[in-house]
Amino acid sequence: MGAQVLQQTDIEESVRKSYPPLLAAFQEINQANADALAAKGKFDTKLKGKAENNSLGYYENRVADVSVEQPLRWGGADLFGGWRIGQGTFPVYEGKYETRSGGEYRVGARLPLLQDRSIDSRRADLQKTAIGQQAAGLSVEQQRLAIMNSAIQRYWLWVAAGNRLAIARGVLQTAQSRQALLDLGADSGQLPAIDAVDNRRAVLQRQGQVVEATRALQGAALDLSLLYRDAAGDPIVPTESQLPPEVTHNPSPDPMDVNSSVSLAWEKRPDARRVATQRASAEVDLKVARNQKLPDLDLTTSFTSERGTSSTVRRGPQEFRAGVVFELPLQRRQAEGRIQAAQARIVQFTKREQFAKDTIREEVQDAISALTTASQRLRVAQEELSVTRQLEQAERTKFELGEGTLFLLNLREQATLESAVRNVTALADHQRAVAAYRYSMADL
Repeated sequence: MGAQVLQQTDIEESVRKSYPPLLAAFQEINQANADALAAKGKFDTKLKGKAENNSLGYYENRVADVSVEQPLRWGGADLFGGWRIGQGTFPVYEGKYETRSGGEYRVGARLPLLQDRSIDSRRADLQKTAIGQQAAGLSVEQQRLAIMNSAIQRYWLWVAAGNRLAIARGVLQTAQSRQALLDLGADSGQLPAIDAVDNRRAVLQRQGQVVEATRALQGAALDLSLLYRDAAGDPIVPTESQLPPEVTHNPSPDPMDVNSSVSLAWEKRPDARRVATQRASAEVDLKVARNQKLPDLDLTTSFTSERGTSSTVRRGPQEFRAGVVFELPLQRRQAEGRIQAAQARIVQFTKREQFAKDTIREEVQDAISALTTASQRLRVAQEELSVTRQLEQAERTKFELGEGTLFLLNLREQATLESAVRNVTALADHQRAVAAYRYSMADL
């Protein structure tokens, strides 16, 4: 049994499963997911504990403190609660550590009123990492499309090289088969010796063409092996026996009008959408920077409850405190600098998005033009090959009847070879144009 014919779908499947750059690209998604998880970690519940024992000094005391802190996504608030016990003697300046025998329970909250209320760095990181996940997916999709297009292009270059080699071998075999008859005729004096010499020249010429075509096929196979890999990811150099027996003309996709195609490509292509996500991330930075320009005004509240008895603790047994904390740098240059930097990035990404859309428009227009031209060229090449074969057959018939010359027959055969090469090249180019069009429409 011969090797299984290598189809375009086999190359596509190999790329999806085993192509290292594409598998590496997928790690961008894992990295973005990890960044998103880390951003969520800024809202993790935090448990704190402290224990101290002060001995051998004038003041001997023991303190144990356990607390829990919980950041909230709502309003940038923070909640806390805990329990503390302090026993022994304390200096006046550390009197807050002394508690009653049952310890001190406390709960409280901090609520931003201006700065950090609508957005803060923690919530901004959540938004930006969510945008980063979208950007990573679009980046992988963009790379996947480009890699798949490259794989299909290389596949059809390999197929065309194989077909050119088969054509070169065919005409060489024809000349070699004729050489024995011509040598016999020349030796017997029935044919001019010059005909045998001329045919030998044709044999040598066609042997050179076979050598060139063989090298071209080897190069195309090695080039394709970078994308055609086994399950372990190792390159597979396709063999000549895996070439399709013939290249068939598949129907061309019917492109819409240019404007409709461009509009659809803008929606589907990841290029411009990826730049838009980068701009969205910069817009989050701008919101944070503008928020940081506001005064830092926080409302703080706390409630404490003392349990047990003590003759020295003068607090409690319950206390509720509320207050505000205000802070405002007079120049606010740090926030202003961040605002300007974010605005510059937004303008930058807006320009890049526009250029990405312009590039997509150009690629779609060029792909439609190339596909139309390739279809026209293929029809012409097929008609040319049909006419050239008719002329070759007519010239061969004349030669066999003694009415033609070997020189003209060789010319006809060479013309057929060149026409057949143009035909298989046009067939392969048509398939490549189809792939390029589908790439431009994000339809691979």
